[in-house]
Amino acid sequence: MILVAAVLKSPLVKGFFGELGVRFALRKLDNEDYKILHNIMLSDGSKTTQIDHVVIGRNGIFVIETKNYQGWIFGSEKSAKWTQTIYKSKKQFHNPIRQNFGHIKMLEQHFPGYQHPMVSIISFSSNSTLKKVDIQSSHIHVLHTTGIVSAIQSYKESLLTRQAIAAFATHIENANIKDPKAKKQHVQTIKETQQKKKGQLSANICPNCGDPLVTRTGKHGPFKGCSSFPKCRFTA
Repeated sequence: MILVAAVLKSPLVKGFFGELGVRFALRKLDNEDYKILHNIMLSDGSKTTQIDHVVIGRNGIFVIETKNYQGWIFGSEKSAKWTQTIYKSKKQFHNPIRQNFGHIKMLEQHFPGYQHPMVSIISFSSNSTLKKVDIQSSHIHVLHTTGIVSAIQSYKESLLTRQAIAAFATHIENANIKDPKAKKQHVQTIKETQQKKKGQLSANICPNCGDPLVTRTGKHGPFKGCSSFPKCRFTA
């Protein structure tokens, strides 16, 4: 039982169930007006990007990042880190909006002729409470999985024909990297990047820009921040 509980709490398993919930939610969309793609890996020739879900519809292109977290969630559109609070325990995680921004930039390279903003959707499971999430941009949504379809359908302007939707979806499906070795290398690259950042932090080097980190004092006490502030707003 202990082993089973540990497996269920692993990031890989939690991520799987989070993505599964989004898949079920997206089934409510009309198949004639939307093409839905899951677990897409794209490359621009120098790096790869893993995208949880892409929805291509008459009303635009929607890029969905799934987060299966518990507890209270705090964050803002422009902050580098968000916070997960469970009782007295606090953990930070990378801003998922920034993460999804990278996914959108990759998709834009594959659709250079698409002139409309792609919509970024960050989906949290119902196990979480979006306690304080500050979003200013109109094309960014942070919500629970149950609100995804309503957010997509709130866009009323017709931007793509059914032929264009099918063509875009076919292009992404053809560009999708299915090679298990490539996927394994993608995961390895992420791990190496995380280890590199940890090493930079230990050496008091900003992982964002490479400048030294300095100790500052805020309303909650001392913290490390980039010496290039405000050009670089990294904090640890």
